[in-house]
Amino acid sequence: MNTIKLRLSKFTSINLSQGKPLETIILFAIPLIIANFFQMLYTTVDTIVVGKCVSSLALASVGAATPAIDLLLGLTIGLSNGLSIVIAQKTGLHNTKVTKKTIINGFYLITFIAVLVMSLGLLFNRTLFNLINISNDLMPGAIVYSMIIFIGTIFAALYNYESAILRAYGNSMVPLLFLILSATLNVVLDLFFVIVCKLGIAGVALATILAQLTCCIFCFVYMKKRLNILEFEKEDMKFNIILIKEQVKIALPMAFFQSLLAISFFVVQSALNTLGNQEVAAYTAAYKMDTLMMQILSGFGTAISTFTAQNYGNKSFERIREGAKSMLKITISLSIIVMIFAQIFSRQFMSLFVSSDELNIINLGVQYISFTSCCYFILGINFIVRFVLTGVGESSVPLGVGILEVVVRCLGTYFLVYPLGFTGMIYINPLCWGTSTFLIICFYPYLLKKAIDK
Repeated sequence: MNTIKLRLSKFTSINLSQGKPLETIILFAIPLIIANFFQMLYTTVDTIVVGKCVSSLALASVGAATPAIDLLLGLTIGLSNGLSIVIAQKTGLHNTKVTKKTIINGFYLITFIAVLVMSLGLLFNRTLFNLINISNDLMPGAIVYSMIIFIGTIFAALYNYESAILRAYGNSMVPLLFLILSATLNVVLDLFFVIVCKLGIAGVALATILAQLTCCIFCFVYMKKRLNILEFEKEDMKFNIILIKEQVKIALPMAFFQSLLAISFFVVQSALNTLGNQEVAAYTAAYKMDTLMMQILSGFGTAISTFTAQNYGNKSFERIREGAKSMLKITISLSIIVMIFAQIFSRQFMSLFVSSDELNIINLGVQYISFTSCCYFILGINFIVRFVLTGVGESSVPLGVGILEVVVRCLGTYFLVYPLGFTGMIYINPLCWGTSTFLIICFYPYLLKKAIDK
């Protein structure tokens, strides 16, 4: 038992400003990557259960609703990631009083945004769906699914913020353990609500928010018992406009970046919905491969941003450069491995989501996966460079590059999807990744030097 506790302590109390950079980052990143897989499991299991146990029409309904949901929920996810960086910078300064005030004011900010997102989602989901040309046969399922997901916004936002606090203190293992429990519960509830209760699309959405609520509660109880940083005095609870402005400066660009990406996918989905239900279903399933890769890279990205933020607060600038170079090598190598896996098993991957007799849907999905997976290494470079800059507080240029990515994706939709149909869909993501990566690499040396010379 003592041996297990000792091994777990390596993951729950990592000081990112000490030890070998590569080893430290990987130790911190492993639980994050696994956690991202289980986070993805929420939507993936929903998609599989809907496609296999309800219908391909229901699968298309969930896929059609996803961009509108991501557009709003992206605000809370991006904000949480940004707040983690602010808190990590404060821990690097070793000022407990300021850190406590930062945490409580971050809570005020994330709660406000979560309530805003929930309200906007419930009020305008139908309007958003009309904007992206969701067909009449897909609209009822999309409305039901999105309304239930938006009701659970506060649970997802608070869990992400709780995880952000733990990550800032070098603890990426505990959020993973609670997320595994929550994801397992989501699978069980999915099957129960859909197969036993016959609730269809509503069942998978209900399972998701109940599982997220469980994750949120367990994580809070742990933090309350184990972290004295959450023992607030009356002075700590005061609204601090200076800290809020600092958090907004760093975290809001990340929040907008998440939503900007969703806006661009929103535009793409609008074009996709005009092609037909089979194309929508194929893209919904095939895009899970891109999402899988993004979850891996996101784990490394979050790790390098927290690593950078702590060392930036500690003024260990050479350590930041060394960590960034090592992570670039790791992500590029991993991208190549995933590409090979995707090339070999793309057909089996598509068969997870639809029946084997849906040959047209499977073939379309295989075309998408085969091409986009060859460009994952570009995405890997993008994530590391972007998150290093975010970790040192230079988040404006990554945001600007994100805006450019939106423009490129919108132009790609007009010039590729409408003329070429589903074939045009295949080229859009690699085009966006390549454009944004090229630009951010050009800015990287200057911005990193500027941050270090402050």
